Amino acid sequence: MAVDFIQERKDISLNYSLHVDTEPMDDSSKATRNPSSSMPNFWCGELVKPGFGPGVLVGKTRVWRNEKEVVTEVDGLFPAGAVDYITPSTFDLVQPSLAARAWGFVCSATMLTFGMGAKFVLKGLNTTIVHGKENIDCTLDRDTSKSLLSVINHQSCFDDPGIWGAILSPHQLVDKRTMRWGASASEVIFINKVLATFFSLGKVVPIVRGWGVHQPAMDFLLARLNGGGWVNIFPEGKVNADGGFMRYKWGVGRLAWDCATPPILLPVVHLGMDTVLPNPKEGEEQSVRMRFGNLVTVNIGTPVDLEVLVERLRLAGMGAMDARITVTKEVQDIMSKLYIETKEKHLENIKRWLARWHDEQDVVPSILT
Repeated sequence: MAVDFIQERKDISLNYSLHVDTEPMDDSSKATRNPSSSMPNFWCGELVKPGFGPGVLVGKTRVWRNEKEVVTEVDGLFPAGAVDYITPSTFDLVQPSLAARAWGFVCSATMLTFGMGAKFVLKGLNTTIVHGKENIDCTLDRDTSKSLLSVINHQSCFDDPGIWGAILSPHQLVDKRTMRWGASASEVIFINKVLATFFSLGKVVPIVRGWGVHQPAMDFLLARLNGGGWVNIFPEGKVNADGGFMRYKWGVGRLAWDCATPPILLPVVHLGMDTVLPNPKEGEEQSVRMRFGNLVTVNIGTPVDLEVLVERLRLAGMGAMDARITVTKEVQDIMSKLYIETKEKHLENIKRWLARWHDEQDVVPSILT
């Protein structure tokens, strides 16, 4: 096992930070404080807890960032009938409204535009080498009676759409029915209605860190799997640029266990994305300026039919919670082995890449090679 990926588990005490105004609270304030604590206990009459970043409050049904409510609704992001219209199992069964058709058209245009933009960044301004492209091609051409669940490590805020833009063809990017569904942190990008609408057109829904595996976003993604679609998740739950061990969130186990027909698992590991769009250091804001002249390696693993594992656990009489944990651990084991393989490929790619540029003096953009 790679030391920088699999480490001995240790008990870690998370230190949640929360911005609290130091000025006195007046009668119009919506927050109340526990006399024994400087943290607000209630917001708009609802019990809350510290979130996962400064200024974030997470309630049972609502989330606020810097005292402004963020978007956490899922179904309300889409026009009536639009989701069924782009779901493989229901596409031929619905008569979409004009609004649903229009949304589907803009959805395809959005994914193609930003996917091709990502392709230019990763294969034009940078060099991206993809291993195992045939694995994703065969899964996208599968019979949609079987759904697809891809898991990918999280190195940079540009991983999605960056990686998919680099991997997929324009035809695959524009296909609104077979293109992936994803989720992103509500308190990071779903901070207002405009951004929520934009990301929903990219088939991304808001997930709330701290709401667990039965929250609306997870229910929505499970429904997409049950409809024969493709769902992609980052099981680490947050950006993990250095690749250190981080226990996978159990949501991946829930999606596999609760799916009507257990999905095909497609593991994907990449290295180098943190050089294309680095993550901010402590006290810095996230940059949106892409870097160029870097090498990215993407390794798409062999698809795994999770039905074999799920059926074995069902026959053993395992309960839902233990099953989610077991499936999640199996997925993490698959990804850790793929990480070791990817690291070796990345080192070899770096050697060839340096030889090409420095020894052969090749200055042709990689998108043309």
